[in-house]
Order: sequence, then C-alpha cells, then structure tokens
Amino acid sequence: MQRFSNDDAGYQRWLAAHPDLYVLNTERTPRPSYLVLHRATCRTITGTPARGRQWTAEYLKVCGSRAELETFALNEVGGAAQACGLCAR
Repeated sequence: MQRFSNDDAGYQRWLAAHPDLYVLNTERTPRPSYLVLHRATCRTITGTPARGRQWTAEYLKVCGSRAELETFALNEVGGAAQACGLCAR
C-alpha cells in the first residue's frame, strides 16, 4: 500500500505501473464519510484533474489492493470504502 500527498508525479507513475490495482480517494485528513474506492484505471482519478491542477494537493490517494484499502478504511479511518459508481462496482 502506498500513500500519495503532494506527489502527482509519483501517483501517475504508480497508476501506470499498477493498472490492475485500486485507489482510495479521500480528503487530506481522511474521515469515514468520504472514502471512495476506484480502480486504478478509472477516468475520474486519472489523466487531467477535473478540479484544480493536481491530484494529490487537496486529496490523499492511498493505493494498493482492494483488500488492503478496505482494511485501511475500516481500521485506520473507521469507515467503509464506498465503491466508485463508474468503475469499482
């Protein structure tokens, strides 16, 4: 599992190297009510950011296997990861 904060270049490299894994998108200080689980290939977390100019400036990206991220969400943040409606059903 790897976390990205203020490191868009590292995040983009991780996405390219791990298209079969997942990304948990959360606020800089994770809270149980906003833990969104995406496939690493999801268009909402790749390419050009829809808001702002960076992926990892306002949001924290925690990357790894689905099981790792679901465990992180539950044990470290205290909430359940919510699957992205577009990619991680």
